[in-house]
Amino acid sequence: MIVPLCSKEDFTENSMLEIVHDGHSYLVAKVEDEFFVVDNMCSHEDSELILGCLKDKTIKCSLHGSYFDLETGEALNEPADEPIKAYKTLMKDNNICIEL
Repeated sequence: MIVPLCSKEDFTENSMLEIVHDGHSYLVAKVEDEFFVVDNMCSHEDSELILGCLKDKTIKCSLHGSYFDLETGEALNEPADEPIKAYKTLMKDNNICIEL
């Protein structure tokens, strides 16, 4: 199932938004003209990643400083050791969509 989350017009370069769809919180980020969608919650503690900052194609958790790869969801440093879910991102009619 393809789910539209938001318009690509909602973004400037190196920006991110939290999108809640069906009670699930997603982080949508635009980096270097690419869009990424990951779960918005850190895998180490219950902290929203939207409160962190983007660096290249990573998101930093503001609570303990762990970085996650936006393409794969991989945890890149401690204290996080579990990945976050990264979603396949599709563009459809100017909308950023994910495949569930």
